[in-house]
Amino acid sequence: MNSDGHTTFTTASRLPSCSKMQLHLENTMRLLKNSSPLRSFGLSLICGLILSSLLHRSLWAGDVPPSPRPQLEIEHWMDIEWTLGTDLPRGFQDSDGGILGSELITVGGFCSGGLEEDNRRKPGKYPRGFMKTGWSLDLSRPNSNWINLPDFPGDARQGLFAAKVGNSLYFWGGFSYSAPYCYQDGYSLSRASDGQWSWSRLPDLPWKTSSAGICCIGPKIYMCGGADYDGETGFFTEHTRDKQVPRLGARLLVCDTEHLDQGWKELTACPGTPRFVMAFQPVGGKLYLIGGATGDVVKEGQRYGYCTVVDNWSYDPATDQWSRLRDLPVSSGNFPKSSNLVFMDRYLILPGGHQYTYIVNPDGTIRSSYGKAGRKRPESGLHNDVFVYDTLTNQFGRGDSLPIDNNLPMSVVQGNKLYLIGGETGGGEIHGQYYGHHPDLLLIGTLKLSRP
Repeated sequence: MNSDGHTTFTTASRLPSCSKMQLHLENTMRLLKNSSPLRSFGLSLICGLILSSLLHRSLWAGDVPPSPRPQLEIEHWMDIEWTLGTDLPRGFQDSDGGILGSELITVGGFCSGGLEEDNRRKPGKYPRGFMKTGWSLDLSRPNSNWINLPDFPGDARQGLFAAKVGNSLYFWGGFSYSAPYCYQDGYSLSRASDGQWSWSRLPDLPWKTSSAGICCIGPKIYMCGGADYDGETGFFTEHTRDKQVPRLGARLLVCDTEHLDQGWKELTACPGTPRFVMAFQPVGGKLYLIGGATGDVVKEGQRYGYCTVVDNWSYDPATDQWSRLRDLPVSSGNFPKSSNLVFMDRYLILPGGHQYTYIVNPDGTIRSSYGKAGRKRPESGLHNDVFVYDTLTNQFGRGDSLPIDNNLPMSVVQGNKLYLIGGETGGGEIHGQYYGHHPDLLLIGTLKLSRP
């Protein structure tokens, strides 16, 4: 905050555009006509350097507008080899978890009961209901099976979000279809030296929220955005259901796990569009907020429904300031909340996404979607893109597409592996094996950077 109470934020650094370089060249040429021979030589040298720079940008940088405008093209940056892991004990969506040691962990979620095709092809795999069940899978043992964990201590729910600090996973929030509909309680999961898993109560969030972004730097956990849910109207990101917390989906909180008794503290909110279901990840001491969606939007009597959020931001905890990044290259913004989506300490892996009909801008105005989101099966209504964001260059690339359309699978990166659990698929086959709408799916991607 500055002295008058307004939030200070900056726009990400940008290269000079070709049009600016051309203007410099034209001015230099005019000077060249009326100069002495010695000065003309120097100006000619400058012209040559400018021309060289223009040519270099034309050949190597491509037509990339200055940030925050989206790129005109998205290059292929990452080869991904997709394989099937051990099927889950049942199908579900919207769980969260992470990796502790060699154990891949998933907690909570929801299953709709399955499509007719799901239950015909895999009877008993898709029982309807919210879950408080958790499972772990030992990644160090080939062909290992999922093992039951102690049940989550709170109500059964989906949309809970988790961060990993040390040897524990910290879970908060979520929603269900029964009162109180949305949650603010939290619990940590850890494993003792004797191999026993246990849950511990954490300080509540200051308000109820679901599907927020959460990540950590050292012992500090940061939570951004999220949505309230009332079981009737739907999700709220502009404010809580009672309107007591404005700009809910832009709020930023921090909790120090070494001082849990102090609870959550509020930091400067994101200046961008309030959102939930977005990626929020730490790289190089900064936090990156990518994509997302709004709650149900109604403006001037017109209902726009859920809208995509395309404005992206970075946050510097050292200065408590936000910086605008480049907008999404395609208006497809549902990205998994995750305890880790970072590859090679630089790239954010963004699987799935979803393209709504409209976009909400940071100033609250509405516009139509742009770009074409990928799709395996048109009838699914979902998408199979894998976007890659480079935190060093502020540009987006692509990875090989998912072998099935999937909205918001639980996603975790470790080393060169991307683990995807469950999600929302519309049903489909992978390598000849069928998976339902809320699938019993563990999909593993082996990542290999292929960009020059």
